[in-house]
Amino acid sequence: MTKSINRSSTAALPAEEWRAFGKYFTWQSSLPENQGKPVEVFYTCRGNATKPAILMVHGFPTSSYDYKPLIEIMQSDYHVCTLDFPGYGVSDKPAPPYRYSLGEDAKLLWDFVTTIVPLKEFILLSHDRGDSIALNFLQLYQAAKEPPFRITHQVLMNANIYLPLANLTEFQKAMLNPATSAIAVQRLGAEQLAAGLGKTQYTPPLPPDDPEVQAVQFNLAWQDGVSVIPATIQYLNERKQFEVSYLEALAKSDVPVTLIWGLHDMVSPVRVADHVWQTALKPRQAPASYWLVSCAGHYLVHDQPEALARLLKLEFASVAPAAPLNLTTEPCAPVLVDRH
Repeated sequence: MTKSINRSSTAALPAEEWRAFGKYFTWQSSLPENQGKPVEVFYTCRGNATKPAILMVHGFPTSSYDYKPLIEIMQSDYHVCTLDFPGYGVSDKPAPPYRYSLGEDAKLLWDFVTTIVPLKEFILLSHDRGDSIALNFLQLYQAAKEPPFRITHQVLMNANIYLPLANLTEFQKAMLNPATSAIAVQRLGAEQLAAGLGKTQYTPPLPPDDPEVQAVQFNLAWQDGVSVIPATIQYLNERKQFEVSYLEALAKSDVPVTLIWGLHDMVSPVRVADHVWQTALKPRQAPASYWLVSCAGHYLVHDQPEALARLLKLEFASVAPAAPLNLTTEPCAPVLVDRH
């Protein structure tokens, strides 16, 4: 069942406006420890439903709002749907002992595209933690004898898909460790965390009063989201357990893949993308391409949305220029590193 949101006519922050033009549906985790607790999940779809569909999957610790700049460009040509997973954005954030899980979020995504916004075929685009959910989702797709939909293209963007090559921040390490997470949460509020992300994860760095940072703060503060980060960040341990199988699923997939990486990402450095390309994508038979976005950091969707949209439209049109290639003559143009 879906629920609409009452829209206020008064002036609102961008993140409040984003929520106002979305809806909610109720979902229940299948994990025994979650005891069938229903959660309200926020989602939004933009653009004409008759156009090709894109499903955008967000990362940690942010939300679907990350995709706002890209959606504003793409919605004239595509039907774009995205959601906030439980524990994120403006969806419900149940406190422990509720367990957050990549596998459960992949199942939620399956329910979303089969029952809430039924999609017969779509492009699967993901970032950060969303890459692991998307690859788990791909495993479900591969295991289905007769999938009820078709994934036409998969896009993977900056993420620590392979943890041995990642640079975890001190914040991530503190939140992962049960001995330090409670103290870290007490010392860290939504405003401080959003400001830290703006300063370190965007290119160029964003000041605390930037609208994007304010939106991150709004979403982190929703239902005291910072308090559940020690629970939501455990996805890193789940990813570590399954990261090899995720890449194996990618290697055997027959879905075309575009790998896109913001060059200035210090947490998910380019060596992660190189590893994914060399081990999972380059050796396989299905089409794949590898792009670097030179003037972008971890949140490349925010840093270079116009360049990213141009790149994506080229890829989705099945145009296959040879590598290496600069997308345009502009200094910050994405660079095609390799293709097969």
